[in-house]
Amino acid sequence: MWDDWQSLQYEMRGYLVFGDDDVLKTVQEKADSLETQTKWFEENGIYRGDKIYADDVRSLYTSYTTFVMPSLIKYVKAKQDGTVDEAFLQMPSLKSMMPQVKQDPDRKFKMNASDSETMRKSVNTMESVFTSYRTSLQAKEMMAKDKLIKQTKYAEWIWLVNLLVLFLVILLIIRPFIERTTRQIQLLSKESKLLAQGQHTAPLIPMNRTDEIGELSKSFHQMATALTDNKHRLMSSNDNLEQALRLTLRNEAHLKIRNQLTETLASRDTVTAYPAVIEKMVEITDSTNGSLIFKEGTTVTNIISYGLTEQEQDDLIATIEPVIRRARKDKVPHIAQFAQRAVAITPVLDASTDEIIAYIYLMRLHHPFDPQEQEELAAFARQLALSLLRMRTFDEIGREREKTARLLNSIRESIVYIEPDGPIQLINRPLLDLFDHPSAVDSKAEWLIEIDDSITYLKNRVDQLSEFERYLHQTFINRETGEGITFSIDREKRFIKTYSEEIHYGGKFRGILLVLRDVTNEVEIDRIKNELVSTISHELRTPLSSIYGFTELMIQRDLPPHRQKKYLKAVHSETERLSLLINDFLDLQRMEANRQQYTFEPFDLLAMLKDLKQLHSLSSSTHTIRILTDVSSLLIEADTKKIRQLFGNLINNAIKYSPAGGSIEVRLTEHTNRVTIAITDHGIGIPASAMSELFQKFYRVDNSDTRKIGGTGLGLSICREIARAHDGEIHVESIEGQGSTFTVDLPLTQPNA
Repeated sequence: MWDDWQSLQYEMRGYLVFGDDDVLKTVQEKADSLETQTKWFEENGIYRGDKIYADDVRSLYTSYTTFVMPSLIKYVKAKQDGTVDEAFLQMPSLKSMMPQVKQDPDRKFKMNASDSETMRKSVNTMESVFTSYRTSLQAKEMMAKDKLIKQTKYAEWIWLVNLLVLFLVILLIIRPFIERTTRQIQLLSKESKLLAQGQHTAPLIPMNRTDEIGELSKSFHQMATALTDNKHRLMSSNDNLEQALRLTLRNEAHLKIRNQLTETLASRDTVTAYPAVIEKMVEITDSTNGSLIFKEGTTVTNIISYGLTEQEQDDLIATIEPVIRRARKDKVPHIAQFAQRAVAITPVLDASTDEIIAYIYLMRLHHPFDPQEQEELAAFARQLALSLLRMRTFDEIGREREKTARLLNSIRESIVYIEPDGPIQLINRPLLDLFDHPSAVDSKAEWLIEIDDSITYLKNRVDQLSEFERYLHQTFINRETGEGITFSIDREKRFIKTYSEEIHYGGKFRGILLVLRDVTNEVEIDRIKNELVSTISHELRTPLSSIYGFTELMIQRDLPPHRQKKYLKAVHSETERLSLLINDFLDLQRMEANRQQYTFEPFDLLAMLKDLKQLHSLSSSTHTIRILTDVSSLLIEADTKKIRQLFGNLINNAIKYSPAGGSIEVRLTEHTNRVTIAITDHGIGIPASAMSELFQKFYRVDNSDTRKIGGTGLGLSICREIARAHDGEIHVESIEGQGSTFTVDLPLTQPNA
């Protein structure tokens, strides 16, 4: 209570300084707590001092809560409202705040705010009351403790004397009875422990007593006798149960292995699973080793063994051949005894043909196979026969699937097989080759390939994509089969033609087969034919028209000799042009058919180039031909006529396709065993889009500049064929509007010449 009074005054001072409402709530809680404690003292005081203390506390509480607290709270409110403006608390101001309540002149605690001295005396009086009451309580507490200690010591001595007397009485009077009773109980306890441990106990003679000990002795005797009898019966029964348990566990293990064997036979599709089969048969029959012997007629095709060395396996057939002959004859299990080894041979029969497809060989030491085990082996053989026949069926199905896949992969046409109502979507390998799919190079699978996203994405390479998708929808969704469409891929790099067929088997529709055929060569042939007709008709019409016109003039008119000579020269020139055209065409056909004959002989290439320079310089006065080289002569082994035709065509083209004239450089460079000849002009050049087609037959660049220049489109094709026939190559570099450079790379000698 004193601590609560101190806390109340501390919190009240805090409220006076800070004016915090939360602190005021704490003050009120402390005041309520003091009210509760004061009431307790008033109600529970026993002694006169307690009553006086309670009256003093009540007087103090009433004075503080009636005068001090209200005045201080009112003072704080006045300061907050600005009514009072004081840096420090002034007693006159506090006095003016006190409630006007009639005060008892004889009260002990006078809360007068007229001066601080009166207030201080009241506080001191309050402290003295608490201190005096605490001191009196401590004094009474010490007196009570001393009195209790004395009474406790006195009581201890009295109890000690009483216990001593009681012990002596018990020792003298009850000791003989306790000894007799304890002896019998100890004997019963000893026999009980032996009985609990399962040890043999001698039968107790029941005591001739009518008390509880006698009854206990009789009951124990009866219980010991009954337990001993039950023990003998249980031991006998336990032996039988252990034997039955061992048999049950053995049968359970065998049953588990049989189930595993059945699952193995039911789930395996290839002969690689049969080591596990023979191993489990050995376990079931408690054999030492065993084998599956596969035979066709009298020939052993395969032996799968467990527990045999390679040497034992090699000697096996010779050892058991007599037993196998009996089993083959009777087609039932046969057993034999070889010294301490018991052998069982069980034939495996094809139920449909009654032919033997395999034998089960099992061997164990000492005890032979009984009839029941032979029946089990026959049952195993029937299961194995079903598994082997299923395996044979699976193998046949697998071979048929592989054969079908290989056939479909070996054809040149690409196929797509889709079952609209099922999950099967397959293609063959030629489809990957047709679209240059990356996996076409890496994959070595011979089976049909399932369609994935990378294959589905190939359709985006079709040039006519919308038409192609519409065709796929009509084929696989609307089931409109038959002749399809022709489309191109990769900007007409390849042309593909399609057709589709419905696939029926099992009496119903299964899927649709789409066939894609690469018709690029056919399209190219058609193009070449068209170009050939166009070129030949144009190139032949011009000289034939000239020949026809000049000869008609000479026939119908009487011309002077000089005019006739002029016309005859024109006819000769056009005839020569026509002859060159036909020869070029025939040469190219012979080259492509590998019927062109080449005569390889050494000659000076540089001398030939100089001769061609002089010849073509005479035909054009606006071009300057220069030969650039560091050698004075260069021997090369080749066909002289064809090499002259090759470089004659290239120099002639350089002149034709630089119509404004200019310089033509022939640069000759010798390497270790090859020579490079580069012919450069500064003419109209070649467009980049035409570079890939430049060496094709009848191909001519189609623009306003080249249309003015005649030609058949065969010259560069002939040049390429001649270069390749000499184990060389030709390529071109060009910038449109700036000129071109044709480079020929040739070996100095021909190894196969």
